[in-house]
Amino acid sequence: MATAGEGSENAPAREPAGANGISDEAKRLVEYAIGEAIRFKQAVFTSADAAVFSARSGLSQVISASSDSLQEAQGLVKLVKSEYTAYEGLAVEKIKEGIYVAACYPGISLAVAGGVGLVVLKRPRSFLIRNTRRLFLSEESMLADAESKVNDLRQSINLVKNESRKLGERALKAEEEMERGRKALIDEGRGIQAELRFVRKIERDIMGLKDLINELPRREASRYRSVISNFVSQVKQEKKSLSNTASKIVNYGIPF
Repeated sequence: MATAGEGSENAPAREPAGANGISDEAKRLVEYAIGEAIRFKQAVFTSADAAVFSARSGLSQVISASSDSLQEAQGLVKLVKSEYTAYEGLAVEKIKEGIYVAACYPGISLAVAGGVGLVVLKRPRSFLIRNTRRLFLSEESMLADAESKVNDLRQSINLVKNESRKLGERALKAEEEMERGRKALIDEGRGIQAELRFVRKIERDIMGLKDLINELPRREASRYRSVISNFVSQVKQEKKSLSNTASKIVNYGIPF
C-alpha cells in the first residue's frame, strides 16, 4: 500500500502560492478537508476504542486462564495503536497535500470541491435532482401545450377544408344555375326576336289596312281609322318593351 510520503514525492513540483494567493474556494476546500480528517480521526478512535474494549473483555477472560493469553492481548492492543498511528499520519499527509494543491491551483480546487459537493453532500444532490425534475416537468408541460396547439390547428385545418369543400359545391351549383340561366336568357332572346318579327309583320299588315280604309266611305273609314290607331299604339308599346328586353340580354353578353 502506497504511503502519503510516496504520493508527495511522485507529485509534480509546484510553486507555493503567496499569503494572499489562496481564494475563498480554496479556503472552503481546506475547511472541508479538515472536517473530513476530523471525522476520519473520530472514526479511527471509535474503532480503536472498540478494539481495546474487545481486547480488554477478552483479556479479563484470558487472565483467568493463562498469562500467555495476557501477553497476546497486550500485543493486540499495541498493534491496534500502531495501526491507528499509521492511519493518522496518512490522513495528516493527505490533508497537507490537499492544502498545497488548493493553494497552488485554486481553479482545480474549486472544480474538485464542486464535484465532491455534488457527489457526497446530500443537499446539493437533492437540489440538482429537484431542478432536473422541475426542468423535465416544464419540458413535459411545454410539449403538452404544443401538442394541444397542433391538435387545435389540425381541427382548424379540417374545418377550413370542409368549408372549402362546401364553398366548392356551392360554386359548382352556382355555375350550373348560371349556365341554366344563360340558356334561359338565350331562349328568351330568341323568343323576343320572334315576337319582334311578328310585330313588324303586324305593322306591315296595318299599313295595308290603312290603304283599304282609305277606299271605304268616310263615315266607316273614320270608325276603322280610330280602331286601327289604338291597335297601332298598342303594337308600338309592345315593340318598345320587347326591344328594351332584348337590349338588356345583349348587354349581359349573351348573343341570340
